[in-house]
Amino acid sequence: MANANPKTPRESDRIEDELRRLILTLELEPGLAISEASLMKEYGWGRTPLREAFQRLAEQSLLQIIPHHGVVVAPLNIFEFVEVMDAMSMVIGPAAALACKHMTNAQLEKLDELVEKGSTASQTGDFVHVAELDYEFHRELADATGNRYLRDYLLHLHRIATRFNFAAWKRDRNSTPSLEEHRQLATLFRQRNVDQVKTAMREHIENARSRLMGSLALPED
Repeated sequence: MANANPKTPRESDRIEDELRRLILTLELEPGLAISEASLMKEYGWGRTPLREAFQRLAEQSLLQIIPHHGVVVAPLNIFEFVEVMDAMSMVIGPAAALACKHMTNAQLEKLDELVEKGSTASQTGDFVHVAELDYEFHRELADATGNRYLRDYLLHLHRIATRFNFAAWKRDRNSTPSLEEHRQLATLFRQRNVDQVKTAMREHIENARSRLMGSLALPED
């Protein structure tokens, strides 16, 4: 009899992944109070794994657990976005330089693949997929640093930023500038140009900040 696959995801992992998707794509709107009972009924989830998922998503700053009141989707607060981008700009250059030194050929190929998939998704207006691929691009870079503490810190910041990016792309119907910067970064990483990678990554983050702030300043249609 075959042994059970040790990599089979726990129920709480599956719930966490699905809730994260719903939050990052704004299907669960910022500020929404989440009904535990409604989620259990709609998806057939158990209370214990659901609460475990809530706790982990709260640690990722995607949910807020308010004692005696319940669970709320974290609001999209522009001041939080500014703080996230400030934090990211302080570490992203050195982190990118470190990744450039350690990146494998397989990781370089993965970056190229993610850039092409992102371009295709953007052309079809699938900004949910664009957001997912954007996160995967930055996860590859975080993984390539080889430092698990730095990796976790970067991914925490990118998770928060993803909702803001998606909101701007969905509103403007345009993610091309970000994707072109990813393409440039992938080329620089392949050239092992540490100094230019460091500069380009910081510019990518600052450009993302400027684009989003500009999008928020536009009047609603």
